[in-house]
Amino acid sequence: MFFHIFIGFFTVFFALAFALLHLLASLSEFKKGNHTLGNTFLLIGSSLATLSLILYFFLPIVSLVLWLIGCGLICYGAYWNGKHKGNFHPVHHLIRMGIALILTILLAML
Repeated sequence: MFFHIFIGFFTVFFALAFALLHLLASLSEFKKGNHTLGNTFLLIGSSLATLSLILYFFLPIVSLVLWLIGCGLICYGAYWNGKHKGNFHPVHHLIRMGIALILTILLAML
């Protein structure tokens, strides 16, 4: 019983950190004046992911769908930024997608 609560707490903590760090990164880029499509995707995706974590305990299925859309937008926005800035590192994006996938599986199991 304690293990389930422990895993749930850390899953939500890391998911919130994932969403808020990407939100902070996109807001930082917007503040610098970098209004690209990739940064817009990052902003929308991280906002949706954060909103989904707030709604998770009230509407879990809707929240999981919002989380999937948000993570997809985050990953695509980061991919788009890497491709258009000329410094694309595929391993970085695979790690981001792997973290998003692991967090999604853990959130679905809660």
